[in-house]
Amino acid sequence: MRRSQKIKAGIFFTGLFLALFSASAQNTFKYAAAIPKTDSAGFYKISLQPAFVAKSNPDFSDIRLIDQKGHFVPYITADNLPQPANEKFVVFPRLAVASKTDTGTSYIIENTASLPVSMLWVKLRNTAVKRTVNLSGSDDLKRWFAIEEDVPLQQAGLNSGGAYSQSLSFPASNYRYLKLLVNDKNKTPLKFMEAGIYTEQSVSKSYFPVPGVRVSQQDSNNVTYIRIRLNDKYLINRINLEITAPKYYKRDIAVYQIDGQQRSLVSNAEIYSGKSNSLLFAAKADELELQIDNGDNLPLIIKNVEVFQADQFIVTYLDAGQSYQLLTGDKKATAPDYDLKFFIDSIHQRIPEISPVAVVKNTAYQLHLPVVKKDNSMILWLSIIAALLLLSLLTWKMVTEVNDKTGKA
Repeated sequence: MRRSQKIKAGIFFTGLFLALFSASAQNTFKYAAAIPKTDSAGFYKISLQPAFVAKSNPDFSDIRLIDQKGHFVPYITADNLPQPANEKFVVFPRLAVASKTDTGTSYIIENTASLPVSMLWVKLRNTAVKRTVNLSGSDDLKRWFAIEEDVPLQQAGLNSGGAYSQSLSFPASNYRYLKLLVNDKNKTPLKFMEAGIYTEQSVSKSYFPVPGVRVSQQDSNNVTYIRIRLNDKYLINRINLEITAPKYYKRDIAVYQIDGQQRSLVSNAEIYSGKSNSLLFAAKADELELQIDNGDNLPLIIKNVEVFQADQFIVTYLDAGQSYQLLTGDKKATAPDYDLKFFIDSIHQRIPEISPVAVVKNTAYQLHLPVVKKDNSMILWLSIIAALLLLSLLTWKMVTEVNDKTGKA
C-alpha cells in the first residue's frame, strides 16, 4: 500500500470513529431545540427558556450545542441567578425646632433630597408602653399638613438589645420636613434615636414567567401553608406575592421544595408591608410549599402568586446562515470543558441575544432508543475498537516506512 493511500485510509477511519462517537453521544440526549439562523457570524447569547431548562440537569451539565454536521460547538455559561438588592439606610437629620402647638413628644426630621417617601423607619429606645403617633409634613417649618394619624407604635421585643426599629407606612409624600408627634401629653416621653429610609440599588435582571402555576392556600395553627404546583421541574428563582391585607404586617416565611415525601428547606425570608414581597432563591422543582408564621395575627390575604425563572444563557460563536441545535436531557452527562473559557476577553459586553424555538424530543434519541440492546451495543463498541486498532496499525506501518527511507538516505 502506497504512503498516500495509507494516509487517506487513516483519515477515513479517524473520521469514521469520530462520527460514530458523535452520533452515539447525541443519541443520549432526549430533547432538542433549534436555534434560529443568524445573518452574520459572531458571538451570540442564547437564552435558555424555562421549558428547555426544565428538561436539563440542575447544574446544566447536559446542555450541548451542535452544528448542522452534528459536531459539538463550544460555549461558555453565564451565571445570572438573582441576588438580593443592595439596601442602604439613609438617616434623615433631626431638627431641634420648638412648637407651641405640640400636644406631646415631637421628633422633626429633614428630607434633604425631597425624596418621595412612603415608608419611614424609626429607631426608639426600648419601651413597653402603648402610644400612637401622628405624622405631618411641611416645606417651611411653619405650616404643617396631616399625612397619617393615630399610627400605633410597637413595643420592644424581648431580645431587641436596648433599641428597636419600627416601620411607618403612609401615602407617598415628598415634604421637606416630616414631624412625628407622639400622643403622650402629660406622660413620660418616648426616646427617638433616629429615623430614615432604605434605598435599593438592584442589578437589572431579566425574568421569564413560569407557565402552568397552580396555587392552593390553607390556614391552620397560626401558620399559612401555600402549595405551588407546576407542570414540570422548572428552575425557580423568584416568587412574587401580591398581598392585599392587612395594612400592616411583618411575617417570617419559609420556602420548601417538595420531592415526593421529602421536604427540603431552600429559603428563609421576611415579608412586610410597604415592600415588594419578592422571594429570591434557586430551586428546581415541580412543587413548592410556602409556610408563613402568622403568630397571633390573622392570616394574610394573598391575591396572586407569580413564579419566575431568571434569564439563563450560554454564549457561543455562530456562523452565518448555519443551522444549530441545543440538546439536553441526559442525566448521566458531565459538564463539557471547552477552550473558549480562556478567550472571554474576545467577547464584547454587548452581544445579540437569540432564543431557541420550542423544545421537542430529539429524533436521534428516539430512533436509537428501540435498538439499544446489550448485543448491539457490544457490536458497536467492537467496531469502534477494531477501527482504532486498524488506524494504529496503519500509522505504525507508515512511521516505520518513513524511518526506513530516512535511514537509507
